[in-house]
Amino acid sequence: MYAIVLAGGIGSRLWPRSRVTSPKQLLDLVSEHTMLQETVLRLQGIIPIENIVIVTGDSQAQKAREQLPELNPENVLIEPSGRGTAPAIGLGLIHIERLAAAKGESDPVIGSFHADHVITKTDEFRKTVLAAANMAEQGFIVTLGIEPDSPHTGYGYIERGALLRTIDELDCYKVNRFVEKPAREIAEQYLATGRYSWNSGMFIWKLSTILGEYKTLQPELYAQLNQIKAAYGKDNYWQALNKIWDVIKPETIDVGIAEKSAHMAVLPVSIGWSDVGDWSVVAELIALRNANEDGNAIIGHHLGIETTNSLVYTANQQKLVATIGLEDIIVVDTPDVLLVCKRQNNQDVRKIVEKLKVLGLDKYL
Repeated sequence: MYAIVLAGGIGSRLWPRSRVTSPKQLLDLVSEHTMLQETVLRLQGIIPIENIVIVTGDSQAQKAREQLPELNPENVLIEPSGRGTAPAIGLGLIHIERLAAAKGESDPVIGSFHADHVITKTDEFRKTVLAAANMAEQGFIVTLGIEPDSPHTGYGYIERGALLRTIDELDCYKVNRFVEKPAREIAEQYLATGRYSWNSGMFIWKLSTILGEYKTLQPELYAQLNQIKAAYGKDNYWQALNKIWDVIKPETIDVGIAEKSAHMAVLPVSIGWSDVGDWSVVAELIALRNANEDGNAIIGHHLGIETTNSLVYTANQQKLVATIGLEDIIVVDTPDVLLVCKRQNNQDVRKIVEKLKVLGLDKYL
């Protein structure tokens, strides 16, 4: 089995720790390892390291290689610019096609995963991926659906249909439909039915199955990927890649392939999953490991008086952060930026990032 790990993006809602050259997947936000390292460690239990491919941006590739010294540097692929998950995965697919061919493997099973997800139940995750690989061998594109514990409005949802098969006590269902992020009252209705999962964005498929779907459902992108493949190993590869990439239309794997495919299956699972989408989620993850008696999540040196349910995050162990009378507040201290906001407003951090761009304050990005 092979794996594509998507490690692009900047995680703007986790600014000011997450920056253009050091986005959240390259940070040790909630453990001693970076999120990219944690992702690869999870996969290594079932996939050989030489079969793992990273897709990331040019400004992040060198750090990814440094964080994963055991990985073949050639397995860190550079996408010239963000074009969505469909082109990024496509780049990984054509690279894996070459890796597999060198081993005499014509049609391997491949998983696509994100480098910026936290999964706390590693054994359950691995068991699920192996079950999904079994279904993929039968021609299905299997997505991992996260069993919801709240009517979350920030995730897409997957409605399951008929039971296809039970593998290792895990039920795999046909996908009825994908639903974009719903309003809260709709999300509550989904939970009440018991038929819906959160869309994790993780997929498992056979190489022939997914390339066939690209060819049928995204013919223009499929042709462009073949052009990139034809240039591989030639002196003008980078020039050709950039020229082709510039005209690729942005597309996600969900909209471009999954929502249109007739071969979709879903495995609903509970694996301790989080996409670490904002500082409030970081606070919850830190609190699970080490919450203090006032419900605060602390990274760094902090002294608080009448401070409750707050996140204080500083990487400078020599600097004391003192707080008085704070409740439901996020404090993130970096060498050049101090962020203070209410937890309920933490989704608006990306607005600060956008304003910095407008003001030309790129040094803070």
